[in-house]
Amino acid sequence: MRFQRVTQSITLTLFTGLLLLAAYPFPEGLPVDLFLRLDPLLAAGTALVIKDVALSLAPGLLVLASSFILGRYFCAHVCPMGTTLDLLERPLVGRRRRSAEDSAYEADGARRSWKYLILGSIVAAALVGISLVHLGSPLSLVTRFYGLCLYPVALLLGESSLTVASPLFTAFGFHDLALVQIQEKVFATNAFVAVAFVGIILLGHLRSRFWCRNLCPAGALMGLCSRNSLVKRRVNASCTRCRRCVRSCPTGAIGEDPLTTAHAECIVCLRCMEICPEKAVSFGIAPAAPRVLAPSDLPTHRRVFLAAGVGLVVSGLFRTSIHRPKPLDKERALVEADLIRPPGALPEAEFLARCVRCGECMKACPTNTLQPVWLKAGLEGIFTPVMVPRLAACALGCTVCGTVCPTGAIRALPLEEKQHAKVGTAWIFRQKCLVWEQDKKCLVCDEACPYNAVSFQPVPELRNAAPFVVENRCTGCGWCETRCPVEGASAIQVSIIGEMRLVSGSYREKAAEYGYVFKTKDNSADGLAPDTFDAPESFVPDGNHSREP
Repeated sequence: MRFQRVTQSITLTLFTGLLLLAAYPFPEGLPVDLFLRLDPLLAAGTALVIKDVALSLAPGLLVLASSFILGRYFCAHVCPMGTTLDLLERPLVGRRRRSAEDSAYEADGARRSWKYLILGSIVAAALVGISLVHLGSPLSLVTRFYGLCLYPVALLLGESSLTVASPLFTAFGFHDLALVQIQEKVFATNAFVAVAFVGIILLGHLRSRFWCRNLCPAGALMGLCSRNSLVKRRVNASCTRCRRCVRSCPTGAIGEDPLTTAHAECIVCLRCMEICPEKAVSFGIAPAAPRVLAPSDLPTHRRVFLAAGVGLVVSGLFRTSIHRPKPLDKERALVEADLIRPPGALPEAEFLARCVRCGECMKACPTNTLQPVWLKAGLEGIFTPVMVPRLAACALGCTVCGTVCPTGAIRALPLEEKQHAKVGTAWIFRQKCLVWEQDKKCLVCDEACPYNAVSFQPVPELRNAAPFVVENRCTGCGWCETRCPVEGASAIQVSIIGEMRLVSGSYREKAAEYGYVFKTKDNSADGLAPDTFDAPESFVPDGNHSREP
């Protein structure tokens, strides 16, 4: 087996294994976001946006630094995006046999410069504080594809298989297996993510690894560092110029003269060395300078300025969006009332600067409440995570979303701190509530609330006691909204009113400062869902959150 196949098999297995382990219960100390942290574009781009080099970004910067020595080895041996393309291109688009002239470096022309233009746009936007990293980071793209598309499909297939096999299990006496169920997950935007990724794969019909050759800004960044790398492709005098290496190079890094190499395009896959019948090709520190192709793939100065201009224009569009986030010391931006970020999410401007839209937190969420959004958070917020309480609530004993976040957009909080990270406040819509509107007896919201934040009080015009929300006890967890029996939109809904989002410091101390009292019912915080339904103590609420019809 070729050396590249061995390394790709190991790294893809490790990548998928870590992604599967990004779940509740979380295995403490396991770096499930390792591959995201290794992405040099994610590290460098995020550092430029936040104007700081966080420790979590160090692995990606080390990979970038290693490109000066080893070239673009990451693309061939480590990157799950490249491995996935190698794995799926052949069955989906096949491989056309090309001539050496059509496969050589010179045949690709100006298309190679596209990745540098995309990189220029991302860098220009980053310098003015707008993160476009998620549009080009290969690790963000592939994690999103595996986590939001392949993973839920695999769960669906597993549950369907168990349903079909259940009668057989029962017939053969395996009654425990017959009762096994797999919790399915659903995600917004997953069809779009899948179509976009399949489109990237289908581009392989034009050229193998079309994404890596022409579009990947991470590849462009490493290519700039590896033009004069220490380890290079070398060809000795025994070369017969059969040009098998030219035809087999996955990124077209070899020129029409097989002795020449474009080192910025070479991903050190070693294929040319392994197939050479004369064993004329080797990789190492060259005692004499190898023959290097002229870098015709670099864009002209005019196109560089154009790319930077595109990045600035996109940044301007984001900054002039009606949903534009603003710093804490400015007036509050127009924010959708149901734009509920996960507990521990940084303030909106800082959150958007750090979030790389990888989908790791959404995949890891045990209740499936975290979903990617379209335009609810404006252009800048596309694919960022929000809670959807009507679909599911925030798990009480879980802190996994902050733990798996590779950039700190969601803080990794201890459980006690997370339970004080108020994400919003529930409100009762009286025109939908069974008690307020129809005078029917219903206690579901009170029974579901793990914090005793719902109080039932007598109301003169109603036979049944009516629900009120006590603001200083509600964390916005969403259990009341999830379990409300009303069809369609819930009669009790969480909005962002009262949310707490801190860059640093203790949520528990800030909650005490605001007069919040977040105390769970007995044993409620021991698992994912509230499991006790103790009646709340009698009191007259300070602030009754309900809305008149």
